[in-house]
Amino acid sequence: MYRNIRIETERLIIKSFTKEDLHHLHRIVNDVEMMKYVPFAKERTLPECKKLLDRILKRYTESTSNEFKGFLLLVYLNYSNECIGFVGLFPLTYDTINTEIFYGLFEEYYGKGYATEIGKAIIQFTFDQMNLDKIVATVNKDNEVSKRVLSKIGMNFDYIIDKEVTEGSSYDGELMYSISKYI
Repeated sequence: MYRNIRIETERLIIKSFTKEDLHHLHRIVNDVEMMKYVPFAKERTLPECKKLLDRILKRYTESTSNEFKGFLLLVYLNYSNECIGFVGLFPLTYDTINTEIFYGLFEEYYGKGYATEIGKAIIQFTFDQMNLDKIVATVNKDNEVSKRVLSKIGMNFDYIIDKEVTEGSSYDGELMYSISKYI
């Protein structure tokens, strides 16, 4: 259902991975700065990334509006077609009723408003094209830049995630933000 996502903004193209995107995925998961706060993958070698890419592509077809399993998308500059990062939407690991947005940019694209543009576009897509009424985001308490981005895209701080509530997940002390369609 989500195999051919393509979202265009003023400066960006946000779209589904394809089989040809192995080099982009490999670059992303091996970028230490990007993975600092978004360690979604442990895969680092090309063969490991090939398996991860296969799982990403499979998830596009497994997700439905009734059973959303999540997806990752690549982000490109629309004028040069240069890959600048990624954005993902996945059910929250410890509370699958909620869908979490997360993103990462290569460091050379920091401070240009791209994260805000990505977040606004994904929120609009989620509310307009998917059957979701709420999006959440978790952020490390020390990640001041992402906290500002979440505020700029309309998300509000809800609470500090308690490890006891999230047993079996890697969350502990992160901050929970959310935005609802009907507020």
